Amino acid sequence: MDQCSQSADAREPTLMQAAAYLAKARQTGNRLDALPCNEASLSLEQGFQIQQHVGVLAGKKVGGWKCALPKPGKWIVAPIYTDSIVSCDRYPLGFATSTVRIEPELACVLGASLPARAAPYTADDIARAIGQVHLALEVIDCRYTDPQKVPFEQLLADGLFNHGLVLGPRAISLNANNLPTHLDVTLSHPGVEPVSIAGTHPDQDPVSPIVWLANFLSAHGIDLQAGQVVITGSYAGLLEVPTHQPLDIQFGEAGSLSVFFSTLEE
Repeated sequence: MDQCSQSADAREPTLMQAAAYLAKARQTGNRLDALPCNEASLSLEQGFQIQQHVGVLAGKKVGGWKCALPKPGKWIVAPIYTDSIVSCDRYPLGFATSTVRIEPELACVLGASLPARAAPYTADDIARAIGQVHLALEVIDCRYTDPQKVPFEQLLADGLFNHGLVLGPRAISLNANNLPTHLDVTLSHPGVEPVSIAGTHPDQDPVSPIVWLANFLSAHGIDLQAGQVVITGSYAGLLEVPTHQPLDIQFGEAGSLSVFFSTLEE
């Protein structure tokens, strides 16, 4: 019998075992081929449960969330841990690599908590809760050897490719009431011509994913807390940039973010 095809009474230990695999991978840097489950036997709900267990087993504190509007058969939701949110201009990757993948985003910092409750949250509730808007880069990586061969539910369990977040300066003249649908992004680093992208938010409205997130977490008894950071999607897709070089990312008229990705080789 497959490990994840057991009775409902035996299912929780199996989810905990899967979470332990991922927690250990985070702590050691080792990669997994897959979890001890197959695609047919792991549901979205189980993937999310594993995800929530991982942070506890790894001793992590949630400092924020990544989210997007759900798609058929997919929940786009994952925690960002406090120890992987970097507010300075140097981001330590913790492994040897010549390039790193990033996603330029706007990060909403909550000024008020959104506790789990029976009544659904509205866009007005979310706008009132957002305290600041910052420039940000999501740093992309995962705990699997070949993520293209892993079912979505297992990617969800691992945190949907989140390695961490570069939290840059406050965005100039942006707040919860004027988050843009379109935002030009220009990437610059020494020795090459700057790359400019006419950016568009993937869900068109940056606030709608946070409304979904607040209500999704609320239904699972999870609070959004003041001070936590929420990102909702890249304005420029996925970019591959060099390590060991100073990088500058211009976010239209909202300002610029500078960062240097360091690795184990240094």
